[in-house]
Amino acid sequence: MPIAIERISNAQAERLTRISEGQFSDAKAIDIAPAKLTKHISAFANTDGGELYIGLAEVNQSGVISREWSGFADQEAANGHLQIFDQLFPLGTDFQYEFLACDAKSGLVLHTQINKTQAIMPASNGIP
Repeated sequence: MPIAIERISNAQAERLTRISEGQFSDAKAIDIAPAKLTKHISAFANTDGGELYIGLAEVNQSGVISREWSGFADQEAANGHLQIFDQLFPLGTDFQYEFLACDAKSGLVLHTQINKTQAIMPASNGIP
C-alpha cells in the first residue's frame, strides 16, 4: 500500500501543532492504540467527515497543554496503524492517507482525510 510523503514547510508544521480538536479535526500521539483510532475514523466517516493527524503529541508545560511534532521514525513504524485502517477503511474516495514530513521536524505525521460515507462504518470493535 504505497502512501505518499508530502513535504511541508516549518510554518505549516507549526500550524498543525496548533490545530483545534473538534468536530472536523483531531490529533493524536503515535503511541495510541490503532484500534482506538478506528473509533475516531468511524466517527468522522459516520458524521460530516474530518481530518486525523497521528504524530502530534500533547505536552504539558507548566500547566499549559500544547502539541509537538513527534512523528513515526519512518513509514514502516506506522504499519500497525495502516494495517488496521486498510482492513476497515480502505484507501479510495472515502479515506485518504498521506505522511507529512518537515525538514525542521523529526519523524512523519500520518494525515488521514476521512470523508462522510454513505454506508455506516464500524470501528474495530464492530460498533459504529
